[in-house]
Amino acid sequence: MATVLAAFILPLLLPFPQREEVVTLCYPVVGPVQRFNHDLSGAALARTRAHEDAHAAQCRRDGAMWHFVRGAFPSKRLAAEAEAYCAEANFGVSNGGHARLEYARIQDELREMAWFRRLSTDALNNSLASQCPTIAVAAAREEADWQARRSGAESR
Repeated sequence: MATVLAAFILPLLLPFPQREEVVTLCYPVVGPVQRFNHDLSGAALARTRAHEDAHAAQCRRDGAMWHFVRGAFPSKRLAAEAEAYCAEANFGVSNGGHARLEYARIQDELREMAWFRRLSTDALNNSLASQCPTIAVAAAREEADWQARRSGAESR
């Protein structure tokens, strides 16, 4: 019993890992518990909160056991991360960001995650597009408009 209790409590008490901004832990009975790095503030905190709130919603929706199992398989973990990054991109766009830039940023972030380095770019893009089709469509439209403006400026 002490081991189980320690496994639940230690992540909440240990110092925050370097290069980590936040962690959302999903516990049985308790549900999601979030820890935010104290260095985060303003827009970075709000963006990160949107991402982690999506993970907290997944924890509540799936339950702790399925949430844990889901995280052990790269394809399932990709779907969960794509959903959370989509929430982050939606936050960015709703606060004046450009969909094409938000979408490209979250594509890059997914690509850089160690869990997904072996997956193809198409698999990453398809998962992201399936989780946030509105942002994907808006990003493609903005990219086409930007390319057209750029070509028009180069023609002159």
